Amino acid sequence: MTPALSRPNGKSTDTLADIEMQEAIATQASEKIATTHPISETRILLEGISWDTYERLLEETGEGRHQRFAYCDGVLEIMVPLADHEEPTRLFDDFVAVFVDALGLELRKLGSLTMKAEPKTKGLEPDCCFYIQNEAAVRGVSQLDFAVHPPPDLVVEVDNSSGSLDKFPIYGALKVPEIWRLRRGVLTIHCLNEAQTDYAEAEQSVAFPQLPVRELPQFIERAKVVGQRAAVRELAKRVKEVLDA
Repeated sequence: MTPALSRPNGKSTDTLADIEMQEAIATQASEKIATTHPISETRILLEGISWDTYERLLEETGEGRHQRFAYCDGVLEIMVPLADHEEPTRLFDDFVAVFVDALGLELRKLGSLTMKAEPKTKGLEPDCCFYIQNEAAVRGVSQLDFAVHPPPDLVVEVDNSSGSLDKFPIYGALKVPEIWRLRRGVLTIHCLNEAQTDYAEAEQSVAFPQLPVRELPQFIERAKVVGQRAAVRELAKRVKEVLDA
């Protein structure tokens, strides 16, 4: 069966009490960590969680929640983003827009879209995701289905936690072609191999091979000094220099 890309609509067999218990554990741990460690996000890992519990959490908390969930083979990660996490995430939206505008491409930004590979018991919500090469295939589509539509061409993960869940097997199950991972100020590019079984770190982006993707962290830092829009304009100028060279 092809992985489905949607918010769950059906009911699971788990009880609401089970969900409330898991949420209470996560909330208590989140509050404890937040008061002792000034980090950019709070991540809680819970083991022995069923797929039904994961789907019920998605359903009960809805699309407007602040938390993001990732699930892989019985392990559930609950991530609560803070300002130092969300600022670079939002900047990546603007940076990718600069790239596609400079190249005359189209773009569909879908943010933290819930993506699930149910037969492989894997699912997550990236910090942001984009359709670029396959934008025309999903333009105007309100209900994405991997049986018909391709996965996003590019996802971005901002991860400053040493104990976070490994997302690469989840993205591999979903066949996402490219991942940008920002970790402690360093951006790495990971591309799905030809066999579509694993990711390899790459020097250049598949989506934007001619553009200075690995320089993006310096524009995130510039935003803290000159402002976000000024940093975006500086990136646009840098991209023009590269394309004109």
